[in-house]
Amino acid sequence: MQIYDIVRHVGISEVQWQELIERHDVVQEEFEGVCFYRVTKKIGALDKGAIVTGDGILFDFPRIARIMHLENGIRNAYAQPFYVEEKVDGYNVRIACIQGRVLVFSRGAYVCPFSTDRIADFLDVKKIFRENLNLIVCGEFAGPDNPYNIEHPPYVKEDVRFFAFDLMTMNKPHSIPIEERYKIFDKYGMPTVRRFGRFSVTDSAPLQKIVKELDETGCEGMVIKPVNPVEKTLKYVTLGSCLRDIHVTASLMAEMSSEFFTHRIIRAAMFIYEQTHSLEPEVFAKLGEALLKPIYESVTKAARKEVIDERFLLRFREEKNIQHMTDHLYRCKVKFEILSKKKEGGYWYVSFARKCYASYEIIQKHLEGATHVD
Repeated sequence: MQIYDIVRHVGISEVQWQELIERHDVVQEEFEGVCFYRVTKKIGALDKGAIVTGDGILFDFPRIARIMHLENGIRNAYAQPFYVEEKVDGYNVRIACIQGRVLVFSRGAYVCPFSTDRIADFLDVKKIFRENLNLIVCGEFAGPDNPYNIEHPPYVKEDVRFFAFDLMTMNKPHSIPIEERYKIFDKYGMPTVRRFGRFSVTDSAPLQKIVKELDETGCEGMVIKPVNPVEKTLKYVTLGSCLRDIHVTASLMAEMSSEFFTHRIIRAAMFIYEQTHSLEPEVFAKLGEALLKPIYESVTKAARKEVIDERFLLRFREEKNIQHMTDHLYRCKVKFEILSKKKEGGYWYVSFARKCYASYEIIQKHLEGATHVD
């Protein structure tokens, strides 16, 4: 099907489409001969992150509203029952079959070569897409050995795992209803995020118990999904998640927006107020260590003229995807260095360091005595 026939279904004419390309509101991409368009700016029914292909449109995965008081947030949002799932700490992807190829797209609508390489380790992609050609599987890659996130679930000790959490259909902007979605997950044996079951607004005690267990075991939080599609999906995170976010990011504090840290401190305070009702001394120590220790270590590195970096280890099934991944990182303007590459068993192991030059240069100027106005 012509691309103009595809976009006409969302109210975009051929002339408008060409104008959007000229303005770079949509950008043409290619991966191993598969061509598609990445939407970089909201255009009518298409939000940033949507993907337009000759086979149809993959709508963006919607942002999820956050609540910071669990009981009141649920009471305000829902009149009908809802399901609760674990919020897994990883990176969001959409998996679809385009021109006969199963590709894994990032939230920003890029093909992720690493995720595309590894998805067959977790899903029977041939069977799933042979029987459901227009299906889009939405999920999270999570684990210590991934190219994007330092944080990961405590139960993924090495490498990565994939957790499905949603299903969409080509050319439709909404998810498949949740109970139908669960049946499809189970039919194909897809690994999913942990499902805690169905609840109502009166189930405060069991929900608080789930939150307590998630926090105590080092998990990120929960996602609350309504049976009624008119009602909102919500997310709620634990105290530990807030502290870990701060800890893994504070080393780059010099280049980051202060709102990143203040938002998480407010979330932590709200969690403590609702869940424990008191501030214990160890919380002060944990917050102080999470904020100060990583940036102090960055200052110490910069003082020794060592570039601040973040290190990652990746496993690939196919060697060619290592080059695809490095090309992808260059295109995304990530500064990095490949440290090693070796074949063991059925995988290629690649370690690389992301170089954080901006933080290094800012701290260097401070160490040299430069003045600044704040």
